[in-house]
Amino acid sequence: MAAAKGAGTKKPGRARRKNRPSPRERLLASATSLFTTEGIRVIGIDRILREADVAKASLYSLFGSKDALVIAYLEALDQCWRNDWQERVAELADPEEKILAFFSKAIEDEPEKDFRGSHFQNAASEYPRPETDSERGIIAAALTHRQWMHETMTALLTEKNGYPSESLASQLLIFLDGGLAGAKLTHDIAPLLTARDLAKQLLGAPPADYAI
Repeated sequence: MAAAKGAGTKKPGRARRKNRPSPRERLLASATSLFTTEGIRVIGIDRILREADVAKASLYSLFGSKDALVIAYLEALDQCWRNDWQERVAELADPEEKILAFFSKAIEDEPEKDFRGSHFQNAASEYPRPETDSERGIIAAALTHRQWMHETMTALLTEKNGYPSESLASQLLIFLDGGLAGAKLTHDIAPLLTARDLAKQLLGAPPADYAI
């Protein structure tokens, strides 16, 4: 009777292991926490492994190198950013409101990030002179996010204006870049609020002034 009861009882440790995130998920979670708060190059592989509770062999079998993990981290951040923006604009019809959602997201995110600025810009700044293919891959992953924002703004502006609007998208993105840099420096959302105000002014200007 006692044996039957014991056989049907699940051990807590076994249940926890079953529900535990995979080694890949734990590595990405640890890398994201460390890279976003302390930087990339200052963080060594051993610290990531300790935080993730993953063996070194697993890291190399899953990613191949720390640089590859950095690229995966940036790709995951980019996808999260895109998903969040898509949710924000899902019920918006006006292209202008969708563009301003980029600024509103940054304004809301920065205090939660302790004003660390753009993680993509931060990553690129750590590799000012990429020397290897993997380092160039990190720069490319950071640029992919910015290129997506630029392409998305361009498409929305073209829809709004009725003519190709790549130059206007570049100007708006510079406002966002500057707002993020200013907020990081001052630990205040004021630069981002100014950036959004400038974006509104630019979007409200006569379209003919910005035709290319």
